[in-house]
Amino acid sequence: MVTITDYAIKYDPQKDVYCVVCRETLFCPLCGGKLSGYDTRRRHIVDYAGNTYWLLLHRYRCLKCKKLHVAAPSFIMPKKHYEATVIVEAQAGKVDFCPADNSTIRRWRR
Repeated sequence: MVTITDYAIKYDPQKDVYCVVCRETLFCPLCGGKLSGYDTRRRHIVDYAGNTYWLLLHRYRCLKCKKLHVAAPSFIMPKKHYEATVIVEAQAGKVDFCPADNSTIRRWRR
């Protein structure tokens, strides 16, 4: 996964999905080669209120090593389905309410 900081999010009502459009040139985190557009994939994310949103993330292929990478906005943590702020605040114990189960929060705090 490649974290992007310069992006735009557009809602597509026909697909009921938020499209994440990258505005920067991306390079492979493994070999440093330039990434080229490949396809898209859907991913859901849960916000601090417990609402679930579907995102359409672009996948890129490295022109040098041929590996695939998903370009995800900075508010998504790799392999997590909650917003990054929800996870960070739950780890720090700064929130009164968290949409995640207690077992999930305990796992985040390890």
